[in-house]
Amino acid sequence: MGINLQRPIVKALGLEMINGTTRLLGIPKDKIQVVISLPDIKAFNEQLNDAISFFENRAETFVITMSSIDECEEIIKEFELKEGLISREYKEFSKIFSVKDEKNQLKKSLMIIDTNCQITHKEIL
Repeated sequence: MGINLQRPIVKALGLEMINGTTRLLGIPKDKIQVVISLPDIKAFNEQLNDAISFFENRAETFVITMSSIDECEEIIKEFELKEGLISREYKEFSKIFSVKDEKNQLKKSLMIIDTNCQITHKEIL
């Protein structure tokens, strides 16, 4: 698969996850990257969890939120999520990927980045 000049190339971004690790978004990888922004992490649900689990061998998932660390940890515990799934680095992310509203708040969105670091799907929900 080659680079499609009609699609935007993602700027590399290091995201600090709530467990203190750093994950890189927008660098070439063997898996596609799925980025879900949820202003309120409490919107995370069983269907989303099932989708992440179903595609875990083909996709690397990131969840970006504005919620507190305590709220994020509650969701991790409730859904038995991997600790490095959720990041609160929403300010830089929302600016780079234009997923903020007029009040500079994070919007709910879904973005798929292919293995060449190009956005193949972006939807504001």
